[in-house]
Amino acid sequence: METDVDPARPGAYARFGKPTLDRIVGLILALLTLPVVLVLLALAWNAFGWPPLQRVARVGRHGTRFNLYRVNTRRSYHTDLRGRHLRLSRWLRSTSLDELPQLWNVVRGHMSLVGPRPIDPVMARELDDAGSRRHAARPGLTGPWQLSARGDGRHLLDHLSLDLAYVEEISFRRDLIILARTVPTLLRHREDV
Repeated sequence: METDVDPARPGAYARFGKPTLDRIVGLILALLTLPVVLVLLALAWNAFGWPPLQRVARVGRHGTRFNLYRVNTRRSYHTDLRGRHLRLSRWLRSTSLDELPQLWNVVRGHMSLVGPRPIDPVMARELDDAGSRRHAARPGLTGPWQLSARGDGRHLLDHLSLDLAYVEEISFRRDLIILARTVPTLLRHREDV
């Protein structure tokens, strides 16, 4: 099994516990939320057309690319959304329900439950050597950056130090704290869309 830290900084949780817990908990959550995801995909298909599930290129651990899954919230032919379609799009994104399919990215080992925010390849190229250190861990559904910057419109580079600090000190306790803070943060701070 692939580990989530460099050999120079081994830790039992980061090397074995985290990847195992991610896949087990990720699979349980993915199966539990599957009915909700299927309803969201049907709504997206009706409102925004085919495909209801987007695959977006992101950079993962050690700079490898993967397809991040999310519910489509935009019309495929680039027309302006109006009325109920616009409200549905905003609601899905502001509640982060469009990100529920990312649990399958966790199951497949592309992502972790907790980790640095997944970024696109263009943004990854903007990182210097120190910044690219964030790719020593798998990107996460949630993490310090997501909790700190949710809804404030700031750019990843403004919070890069949070991701780097997380990567340097991965621990079970810290992951539990971040997971526990995620739901209240989602409820209090909606994403600006």
